[in-house]
Amino acid sequence: MVMVNVLLSGRLQLDGYGRGKPTNADGTIRLGLDDGSTVREVIKKMGVPTDRVALTMVNGRQCPVGSGIKPDDRVILIPSDVAVLWRFLGKQNLDMGIGYDTKH
Repeated sequence: MVMVNVLLSGRLQLDGYGRGKPTNADGTIRLGLDDGSTVREVIKKMGVPTDRVALTMVNGRQCPVGSGIKPDDRVILIPSDVAVLWRFLGKQNLDMGIGYDTKH
């Protein structure tokens, strides 16, 4: 079993995906998955239709949905309504403490 922390951004959170799942103090959702799971399985287990997710990140880095996950990874699911903003901020190389990987 792999435990990850999932942040739903924009409309995904507002539309209630993840409601009823255990949350951490930082507002992320604690999610258990099978070993060898990918971001695609995170999306599915959260109940989010794949066409609603425009951008995915693991530990602050943009990644494809087929990317593998490890224990305690922070997975961010971003819908199209805010994906443009995330892409812009990433190009600005700003660390605002929002999902950026501080381990590397």
